[in-house]
Amino acid sequence: MSSTLLCVDDDRNLCGILENALAGEGYRVLSAHDGEQGLRLIAEESPELLIVDPSLPKLDGFTMLERLRNLEASVSGAPVLLLCGGRLTDDAKRRAKQLGVAAVLNKPVPLEMLVRHVAANLKDASPSGAAADADEDLDPVLSGKLRDLSFPHLLHHLHGLRATGVLLLATGKKRKAIQVRDGYPVAVKSNMVNECLGNLLVRLGLLTDAQLQESIDRMQRGGGLQGEILVAMHVLSEEEISGALRRQAAEKLYEIFTWSDGRFKFEIGERLKRANALALSDNPASIIVAGVRRRFRLEAVDRFLREHGAQYVVPGGTDFFRNQAIDLTPGEYEFLSGLDGTRQLKGLTSAPEAVRRLLYALIVTEMLELRDQPVPQPKRRVAAEPAADDGGGGERDVRAELAARAEKLRGLNYFQMLELKQDANAGAVASAFERIAPRFHPDVYRQASQAVRQLADEVYKLLQEASETLQDPRRRREYELELKKGERREAERRAGEQALEAEIAFQKGEAKLKARDYEGALASFGEALQRFPDEGVYHAHYGWALYLCHPEEGNMIREAVEHVKRGAQLARDHEKPYLFLGRLYKVVGREAAAEKMFTRCVQIQPDCVEAMRELRLINMRREKGKGLIGRLLRR
Repeated sequence: MSSTLLCVDDDRNLCGILENALAGEGYRVLSAHDGEQGLRLIAEESPELLIVDPSLPKLDGFTMLERLRNLEASVSGAPVLLLCGGRLTDDAKRRAKQLGVAAVLNKPVPLEMLVRHVAANLKDASPSGAAADADEDLDPVLSGKLRDLSFPHLLHHLHGLRATGVLLLATGKKRKAIQVRDGYPVAVKSNMVNECLGNLLVRLGLLTDAQLQESIDRMQRGGGLQGEILVAMHVLSEEEISGALRRQAAEKLYEIFTWSDGRFKFEIGERLKRANALALSDNPASIIVAGVRRRFRLEAVDRFLREHGAQYVVPGGTDFFRNQAIDLTPGEYEFLSGLDGTRQLKGLTSAPEAVRRLLYALIVTEMLELRDQPVPQPKRRVAAEPAADDGGGGERDVRAELAARAEKLRGLNYFQMLELKQDANAGAVASAFERIAPRFHPDVYRQASQAVRQLADEVYKLLQEASETLQDPRRRREYELELKKGERREAERRAGEQALEAEIAFQKGEAKLKARDYEGALASFGEALQRFPDEGVYHAHYGWALYLCHPEEGNMIREAVEHVKRGAQLARDHEKPYLFLGRLYKVVGREAAAEKMFTRCVQIQPDCVEAMRELRLINMRREKGKGLIGRLLRR
């Protein structure tokens, strides 16, 4: 018989996602949306495990658990996972411990982590007989209808669950597939003919029907990507193809926002082949806001606002969600900053369409939240300001800026990190965190290497820890005593320091490589690898520098290939390993393998002009090899 779980959270969409996810693991999952309903279901269904948000309407989570522990023994001892929207105070932690809470998890919680906690606390019970007899290697699947869980809500919750896999969607004859990695959409695929690259280029006026047909004929005769064939035909440049590929991917994704109905299925852990890469800077919140602004059905927006009209709009309570990186106009930012927890949603239903759409999008992404009672609070940031432009310097400049900021922060205490004096009150601490922390939000460094993402995440958490410590009176007193004693937490920060030192060495290697100091670059890349051996981009650059130092030595070339291969395995979604691997395969005469690597490079990063040019050269050599008669027939 299936183990029964109860999810008690006022976010109905989150409950629906968890029901799907845990049902896929073989559990029977029930949902309640306030504390009183939760107690009724506990009495009726006797669940073996509870997942509870402490901030519940009608009856808060802690009060509900106190009453649970006073029930009969058959249900009072059920393990509880506390799923919190924000950090608990020390008093709340002590209360959770007294109530026998098995684990405290902070939103957003990775799906894999939640599943592990559920399994660990039900270790004496099999999820279900059916599941026990099934193939243990089958991946769990989330599925449902878009009328029950809209596409914007679906994207948001996959982000919050840090899910990795393929999201399949269908309505009528339309089929779409989105590759999701760590909750971020990274690639998209469609069965719609009008979304093919050639048809898009014709609609944009960049391609004639005759040129489109010739490119299709060449694809059918010799294979290859349509983009590289159009470049080889001298119809479009690499830059024009790159821009069109980005627009094609965006069109495939944003068209889904227009769907009024359909089904979805999320296959956890799966990978999508031959799909259009999305811009790595497109985080889920910015995609949702843009999709709702441009494409989402206005009647669905207005229906949501009417249904929740009696509730009050407040800034989101979860730091991670509240600080997601999106672009706001000055007017939008000023309007949203004025939502101080005392205005009901029904007072905003007559606002201009653009405002209503933005309100809906920010509620979906939990940058704003709805409460049954007014929650007055001081004016504060409700959404991240646009990320600062890197000046066109690309990823190298972004990494350099982050490394410099992180290095500076590491030498500061909590007050200095938040740019405060030691007599600053709790309100000033909260305001400082809201001003500084969004610069280090993971969304800002989404396109960077694994080492940089880890460093940004560690810095963001460090700022969060500083803010929470200085706002809690007891923790603040303890920290101030610690400062006076000169104690430091070097052991806890060493992993982040290693990432920083590795990144600095890598940046030095890049500079030396650009200056053609290949021996110096090899040494710097080697130092980066020693400090952070699991970074694929470091392996790839080390292998390429090794070849440049020993271009005539077979053993060294083979070792270089192995390093770059290792880089591609560790950084599957970064273009540089495939670019370097393609070049090395050219050196050893493996033209077909080189072409595959360059093609993969362009699929990952359409802006990689180097790979596009390599593909054009390969195609030109292929065309030249077909001889004069073949060229004449094609005229």
